[in-house]
Amino acid sequence: MIKKIFILLFVSMILVSCWNANNTSDFSEDKKEIVEKNILALWDSITAWYNLDLSQAYPAQMQELLKNDWYNYKVINAWVSGDTSKNLLDRIELYDDLKIDIYMLTIWWNDGLRRQSVITMKENISQIIDHLEAINPDAQIVLSGMQMPINLWWNYSKEFNKSYWELSEKYNLPLYAFFLEWVAKDSNLNLSDGIHPNKAGYKIIAENLYEFLEDEDIIQK
Repeated sequence: MIKKIFILLFVSMILVSCWNANNTSDFSEDKKEIVEKNILALWDSITAWYNLDLSQAYPAQMQELLKNDWYNYKVINAWVSGDTSKNLLDRIELYDDLKIDIYMLTIWWNDGLRRQSVITMKENISQIIDHLEAINPDAQIVLSGMQMPINLWWNYSKEFNKSYWELSEKYNLPLYAFFLEWVAKDSNLNLSDGIHPNKAGYKIIAENLYEFLEDEDIIQK
């Protein structure tokens, strides 16, 4: 009788061990499938943290929103202050080796402020998009536009403002129409220069972009 009990206990222990091993294996396989995705934010000093702490810029604040909602994304801030579309085109190959899932492309503002040719700007951005699609065809490119005040250089501003829509339609890319939506011209949301957002301004930008990415099903859990 004692021998039978011992055998039953021994068999039970083996079965429990096998069950645990199988579940551990399944858990390990599930863990391996959880791969962090990368968002690359390409722009100038407004993507940066001009006169602020790095954690206050929109990429850092948007990553915090993603993290809080259990999205497994890392937002990489690839800014260069004063950048134009030509500057970004000249350095775009620097990012070829990065594993990027989403490119946030907002590179218009300095072209507009310097009244550089809209036709040339569109050609530069077209080449940037062509390059990104060629080296990383599985990634999603998101365009984020800027807007020149229509009462400033009337004809130029009209051509500049519609350039985002034209590129979005040409490449069938999602477009967030105005990067500074609800922030531009609000002294409470910008630094004293009236151009660069403060921490509160970046919070609104991060929330707006995050909502856009969710609504367009660009980010996935």
